[in-house]
Amino acid sequence: MVCRTSCGVSLVFLIGMIYFYNMTSHSEIVNSYKEKLPPHLRKLYERLAIERRNISYYGYLLGFILSLLIIYYKLKVSGRNSLSLVCLVTSTCFLTNYFYYILSPKSDWMLNHINNQYQARIWLEMYREMQFNYHMGIVLGIMAVAMLAFSFRC
Repeated sequence: MVCRTSCGVSLVFLIGMIYFYNMTSHSEIVNSYKEKLPPHLRKLYERLAIERRNISYYGYLLGFILSLLIIYYKLKVSGRNSLSLVCLVTSTCFLTNYFYYILSPKSDWMLNHINNQYQARIWLEMYREMQFNYHMGIVLGIMAVAMLAFSFRC
């Protein structure tokens, strides 16, 4: 049971991450948002985006370190490698990244610097696009895992 659960969780996050990063890196709404910002807010946005990216990378690094500890422990106890271990390590890495990113304090927020309704409207458009892409990636990951699970039913 642990193998199926950890493999499902890791596959959901993997598909979700691939979809999210692919959609947001090519998003016209995000690029349009940056173009519509005044120069000082564009610099702030870039600084905050780099900060958020670094927080995400630190989360993956922490997840990777925890995964190495799990691998060391599992190999020492059982003395063998398996698909179950790969799935456990992958889901540990993604879940650690997720919670690290969500719980990490952020130095600043774009909303603190918005001066008018227009800036608020374009920020909300961009935010909703990114939120949609993140959740759609998770939904697609869940659907992929469900289809995979049903295809191997006896």
